Formats: sequence, C-alpha cells, structure tokens
Amino acid sequence: MASILNNIGSLQATRNLANSQAGLNKTINRLSTGLRINRAQDDAAGLQISNNLRADVKILNQARRNANDGLGRLAVQDLVSEEATNLLTRAAELAEQAASGTTTSAGRTALNAEYTEIKEALNALDSDAKFDGQNLFGSAFDIRVGENTSESISVGSIDIDAGSLNVTGNLNTSGSAGEALTSITAAIQTVSAARGTIGAKSQRLQTIVNSLGIQSENLTAAESQIRDADVASEVVNLTKFQILSQSGVSALAQANQSAQSVLSLLG
Repeated sequence: MASILNNIGSLQATRNLANSQAGLNKTINRLSTGLRINRAQDDAAGLQISNNLRADVKILNQARRNANDGLGRLAVQDLVSEEATNLLTRAAELAEQAASGTTTSAGRTALNAEYTEIKEALNALDSDAKFDGQNLFGSAFDIRVGENTSESISVGSIDIDAGSLNVTGNLNTSGSAGEALTSITAAIQTVSAARGTIGAKSQRLQTIVNSLGIQSENLTAAESQIRDADVASEVVNLTKFQILSQSGVSALAQANQSAQSVLSLLG
C-alpha cells in the first residue's frame, strides 16, 4: 500500500541502520581497548568472573613478591651467619692453641686479645645486620604467601651474639681455654643448625615462588580468555558492520525516494 503518512520502509531502514551503527561502534571500541568486555552490559557474568580472576592474579603476584623478599632476607641472614661461623672457627683455633701447655703466658694474652675481638665482632654482626631497616637477628618473622591467613611461612628467631651462643670466658689459662673451646664448638653446631633451617625455609619459599608463578600465569590466561577481545573476529565484524552501515544509508535513501514517488500519482 502506498502511503504519504507513514513510510514503513524508511522506518525499517532507520532502525536497521541504527543497529548497524551500534554494532560498528561496539566493534571499534573493542578494537581500540583490546577488551571484549568494556561495560557490564557487554557480559555481566563474564565481567564478574574476570574481575574475581584479576583480583586473584594481583594477590598471587604480591604473594610471590613477598616470598622473593623473604628469600632475599634469608639469603642475607645466611651470609652473615657464614661470617659468624668463620669467626667461631677462628676462635676455636685460638682456644686450641691457648689450651696447649706449650703456649706461654704472653702468648695466651695475645690469643685472648684476639678472642675478645671475635666476641665483639659476633655482637656487632648480631646487632648491625639489617634488612629493609629491620634487624635480621633476634626476632622471628612471618612471610605471607597467599590470600588466607594459613598461607604463611614462619621463620624462627636466630641469635649469633656471643652471649646467646654462650661464647664466653677467656684464654688466659690452659683450663679456661679448654672450657672456652667446648662452648665455641657447641656454638658452631648451633649456628650450623640455624643455617640448615635457613636453607630449608629458602628451599620451601623457592618452591612457593615457582608455584605462585604458575598459578598467576594460568589465571591470567583464563581472565584473558573471558575479557580480552578476539582481534581476528572483531576485524571481521568491523568489515561486516561497515558494509551494513553503507548499505543501510543507501536503503534509507531509496526508501525516502520511494515516498516521493507517491506524489507523482497526484499529477
């Protein structure tokens, strides 16, 4: 039916052109941002899932950094403890020499002077060694490596000062030197055991770092699958909507022209 009041063809062409333009704008937006989901209306469920995954990835990455920081602290603690072991080994050598009956009184005085300096050096190592402004020795600490409170690695307190290691006494006599040697030997064992604990904790943290890295990669891939735009698919859509928009404009022009032709019936 020909009508001059309602141009149904023009209305249909206008509606279809608007749909094509909306699809074109959405495709251009996806290509420009690289995201399939830019607003909640694009995929409400996908947005919720991807946001949760994104938060999980952030937490995992921070936990991994925490673990690496813990590894760094333990590495410094181990190196300082190694120096303490070297000092104790030297002290044991001095005590052994002083305990010998062939060592003179003057010799023992010189040995004791060096032994005193070693004890001071141990005290300095214990009090001066720091990591990020915190003392490395004398206090326990926890390393958070996950979202839950249970995901934490506890590292016990280690002390390498002379008093805590019971490295006391003097080398002024053969008897006192023998007693000092016994305590020094025990101190070496104590530090060695502490370094063994440091090594075990470090190995555990390295395993956690590797595991967290794998989890982060997998969750990132899952989040990308949901949220990121498929560029190849969007390029196809871009071409399609461009053609539809152009043909829609042409169809709208034809629909308007057909309405004008109705007037020729009045001539």
